[in-house]
Amino acid sequence: MPRKILIVDDDPHALRLVSYAFEAEGYQVAVASSGAEALARLASERPDLVVLDVMMPDMSGLEVCQRIRANPATARLPILMLSARGLVADRVSGLRSGADDYLAKPADTSELLARAEALLARAAYPPARTGRVLAFLGAKGGVGTTTVAVNVGALLATGGYSVALVELRPGYGTARALLRLDPETDLGGLLAKAPGEITPQEVESRLVRHASGLRLLAAPRVAASWSPASHEVVDALLPILAGGYDYVVLDLDHSWSALNRAAVDHAHFTAVVSEPEQVSLQCARATLTTLRAWGIMGDLAGVVIVNRGTTSIPPTLPQIRQALSAEAVGAVPPAGDACAQAVRDGVPLSLLQPQHVASAAMRELARVLSGTAHPPR
Repeated sequence: MPRKILIVDDDPHALRLVSYAFEAEGYQVAVASSGAEALARLASERPDLVVLDVMMPDMSGLEVCQRIRANPATARLPILMLSARGLVADRVSGLRSGADDYLAKPADTSELLARAEALLARAAYPPARTGRVLAFLGAKGGVGTTTVAVNVGALLATGGYSVALVELRPGYGTARALLRLDPETDLGGLLAKAPGEITPQEVESRLVRHASGLRLLAAPRVAASWSPASHEVVDALLPILAGGYDYVVLDLDHSWSALNRAAVDHAHFTAVVSEPEQVSLQCARATLTTLRAWGIMGDLAGVVIVNRGTTSIPPTLPQIRQALSAEAVGAVPPAGDACAQAVRDGVPLSLLQPQHVASAAMRELARVLSGTAHPPR
């Protein structure tokens, strides 16, 4: 039975050329000229491979790719992005959104077919399951980055997912205090090792379990544990964690360090946490600009607004979206007394007071960020 290819492109000329190339090799071809049409056809056509353009009128190919990955019925469908956008940053965005391969237009027909055949052959062997990495990066200090990371991680854990929270911070992290945990081992011991010496067993031995089911890899107790090559440890550490957990939640400090760059390179989504006030939003804008320079853009990054009650008339979310040219994926209202109680009890606010309006906002944020999740294992 011939393999079926779904080709998605709003350019009629390109659609004809690519369709003919596959049909000449005996493939059965279905076509779509928009993202919405492509998603509708997936259910009826049940293709073996999707060839997907990035630039389309209704939604980007990156969003289409993420929606394909979000649906358990199509989560493992091979996707080859074929786009006129051929810069390194474009390729990174495509691969980060879930594409298996990326080819720039105009593409040689023989290479296009060879890559498609390779993806189809690879799909015959079920890949190892890989968890979703969520990075929380502060626009500046004191905006509630750790609080958001802890609550999102705890909510995912109580939802039946396996979750590891990692404090990738150069100083003494506060997640251990928020969770009332005092691990004897932490990230510091791993930073002292060569990347090749880091094993799954070594990583697992340093994770401590919270009552919610969340597991914490705490920041080093001693700042001297960090070295200029620590980003190489991150490159070794995060694939190990993603291979063992449904979600890896990264609590990052407010810097543009090589360490943070390595971390967001592994992330499926990076949330820049900011307060809704002028200075913090300026920092958020600069951080988003830096992320774009690193190739983290479009559907791979967004903003989480934490209103700590310091601004009398905060800007609205539409105003923030316009000012930052980025999606605001969540907004947490003030919860001063409730947060203080959560710290005293060592229980994340969203679990301690689930009816609180801030807890509801955290749950919605966790739901949004888990939009491409697979079922709990």
